[in-house]
Amino acid sequence: MLFVDKDGREVDWIVGYGPPADTFLEKVQKSLAGTDTYLALTERYTKEPESIEVLYKLAGKDERRYSPEMIKQAEELYRKILALDPEGKSGTTTIEGLKATVSYTEAAEFNLGRMAVFSRKPDPAPLRAFIAKYPQSPIVKSAYASVSVYYQYYAPKEDAAKFFEEYTAKYPQEATVLNAYVERIIKDKEPVDKGLELAEKIQEIRGYPRNPEYTQNLAQLRILKGDEAKAEEEYGPDFINDYVNESIRVLTSYANFWLEQNKNLDSVEAMADLAVKMAPASQWYTLQTAAGIYVKLNKMAKATDAYGPEFIKKNMTDEGILGSYASFWNRQGKNLESALEAAAKSVELSSDYYNNFTLANVLVKLKRYEEALVPAEKAVELVKPVAAKYEGFSIQQYENLVKQIKDAIAKEKAPAETK
Repeated sequence: MLFVDKDGREVDWIVGYGPPADTFLEKVQKSLAGTDTYLALTERYTKEPESIEVLYKLAGKDERRYSPEMIKQAEELYRKILALDPEGKSGTTTIEGLKATVSYTEAAEFNLGRMAVFSRKPDPAPLRAFIAKYPQSPIVKSAYASVSVYYQYYAPKEDAAKFFEEYTAKYPQEATVLNAYVERIIKDKEPVDKGLELAEKIQEIRGYPRNPEYTQNLAQLRILKGDEAKAEEEYGPDFINDYVNESIRVLTSYANFWLEQNKNLDSVEAMADLAVKMAPASQWYTLQTAAGIYVKLNKMAKATDAYGPEFIKKNMTDEGILGSYASFWNRQGKNLESALEAAAKSVELSSDYYNNFTLANVLVKLKRYEEALVPAEKAVELVKPVAAKYEGFSIQQYENLVKQIKDAIAKEKAPAETK
């Protein structure tokens, strides 16, 4: 279960298990300095039994020890804070996980409320009292999020409905808030229409890509409504295919980002591996992207396994795939024999300027200049009508390739002629 911070973002702090602990580095630094360790705080407590700061920090240490005895001791320390400083005048503490600063007294009340609602006999009353007392608190949203778990899973139906009407009215644009109510409605199997209204609003708030949990809840409500066809439309094969495709895009984007930084290269390779594994055979552009990543990692065997001779053998009737494959490997300057096979077949299927140009380029890379001249000149011939039709379309690169090939041929013949 996650907390919600003051901006409505989920925070990686487990509800019911105390304030967020220091980072590992902070723990080491404090331990070496003898600062705020359990032993140091215990010694300070002996000398300063009414120090609000010491009471709060020691209570937090006890709470994170998880045992019933320590939890009970933490509760006693928090209550002592309330008795000593009911008006919260003895300083403040920053709750890092929530990016909020409040008085020690307010933090103690909040922690006592959480501990009560997540105890073996959940009691929402202390957190409800906290919400009523501190309606403008920077941690009131997290208080609502914590107590909502009680109403979502344990409260009687009537009490839950009343709470969630209040909660969703206070945070009408928070998807996590609306979804908590949706899940309670699914649990009760009513009121379905209200659940559908909320679930559809969540989809509007979240947009794309669809959140799997929220979409599943919407589908469950459709089924409760008796509309299985609509449920499948929203959460069926099309949904999961889109989700897989988006996941693959994220994997390759991540890999390319870190590849450009020349960092996390083991992770880059692992993500490329996963993208290749997830991509359907028809998703050739993903395989091409992964192959480009592998080439930059100097993993040619993986590159050609993903997008090499075996791949192209299965696509020898698709002119578009053949042309893209040949062009890709021409740019890499690798796997050129396979690229040549693909380029030649693409010209056979569709002798347009692009395919001829690609074929000529591959042949140039292989230094087969006499053969390259024919498709290069053909590309120039075929591109001229296109250039005439579209203003600004340049044919310079096509003409330059012809010149490059003729110069290479002349250079090859020159030594023989001078002998």
